[in-house]
Amino acid sequence: MEPAERHARNVAAEVCKGMNMDSKLHDHKHSHDDHSHVRTTAQSHAHSHDHSHPHDRAEDVSTSRRDFLRVLMGGALSGASILELAYHRAAWARAAAPADNAKLFDLQKAADGVYFAHARPQTVINCNAAVFVRSKDVVVVDAHSKPSAAASLIAQIRREVTEKPVRYVINTHFHWDHTQGNHAYRQTGEKVDFIATAATKQLMSDFGMARMKASLDAVPKQIDAMQERAGRSSSAAEKAFCSEQIKQLRAYQADLKDYSLEMPTVTFEKSYLLRDPAFDLHLDFHGHAHTAGDVFVYCPQQRALATGDASHGWLPFIADGFPKKWPGTIDEVARADFKYVLGGHGPLQVDRTVMVNQRNYIEELTGKVEEGRKAGLAVAEMQKRFTVASLRSMQSNGYEAFLTRIQAAGHPQFGDPPPLQDGVNTNIDDIFKTIDRT
Repeated sequence: MEPAERHARNVAAEVCKGMNMDSKLHDHKHSHDDHSHVRTTAQSHAHSHDHSHPHDRAEDVSTSRRDFLRVLMGGALSGASILELAYHRAAWARAAAPADNAKLFDLQKAADGVYFAHARPQTVINCNAAVFVRSKDVVVVDAHSKPSAAASLIAQIRREVTEKPVRYVINTHFHWDHTQGNHAYRQTGEKVDFIATAATKQLMSDFGMARMKASLDAVPKQIDAMQERAGRSSSAAEKAFCSEQIKQLRAYQADLKDYSLEMPTVTFEKSYLLRDPAFDLHLDFHGHAHTAGDVFVYCPQQRALATGDASHGWLPFIADGFPKKWPGTIDEVARADFKYVLGGHGPLQVDRTVMVNQRNYIEELTGKVEEGRKAGLAVAEMQKRFTVASLRSMQSNGYEAFLTRIQAAGHPQFGDPPPLQDGVNTNIDDIFKTIDRT
């Protein structure tokens, strides 16, 4: 199975249970100004930014030094000195770095203080990240599929952009390729808070470990498939490709061997504001889209919008989504004044063309699936009828050509990439299953 197909299937192990969070939303905006006050752990605990569940609040407090040591070294260093702790942090950083020391991201400047970390192709995919450099610290949006990838980005930011510490990590949604790297930020030893919607925190709690395990359970079969492919091939280049994929799959196994889920420490229902003299960051839940808890991060001063996977440069993943609600959510987001769109996958966008194309594609395909279901058509019949060539949204503004090119560039592969219709067929199946989700 090719990497793009593996991605679509591995992530879809479980579907959200039709969560409807609309009745729980609050319309007020929370604000956090790092430079107007300094809060102790107890004050942080008392601050009313978390409206998820009362029993979550003790868990949301930043870990103490003893807790940090226990997490870092499984309790073995709970009495360690500062010097010993520094040594073991350095050892962890070396272990977390990619074996070949290759860069995993291309850091691109979008605007002053705004950078786009474009993930390079990996067998186990990483998401992109948005990097906001503020007056005294850094805010990073999304944390990739593994701690070593996050550690690699932390080091790259320090080398190429700034030595300011990462103060906040925003998880736009609960998917494993956006959250499993959280732990690397905790292990830097800096004070870090993880921000997400209350819905995302709940979904991480419900599905995070199960999906991590599912991704690991799939690795042995993927390795076997690559070994068989290499054995059948007479091409030295193809054998080398298979060897590299096996190497990365084994590295993923090692990376997640002692994985622990790092949960959000700050949650909100509707909106949250991070103030800073450099610029403001508005974190907003605009409605159901890719998941039940998607966060959009908007910087009005720099006209930049980080969108996670609710809008990006690949075909949308809909198995956890809300296909009828999704286009309306994008319409609400699009009212803001922004130029740069920093999506969870695919390249940096400097206009709204791709966002509009994806929105229209979801709306059109959902309408066709709904009509097909009413007519009693089976999914297999819909997949024959609703072709890439038949979809107006695919033919608009070169969307088909864009997706074909970008998705091929975003996944490691040898030979021809899978046809775009494969992804459309997956979307049809997922829409059929989720169309009534509200």
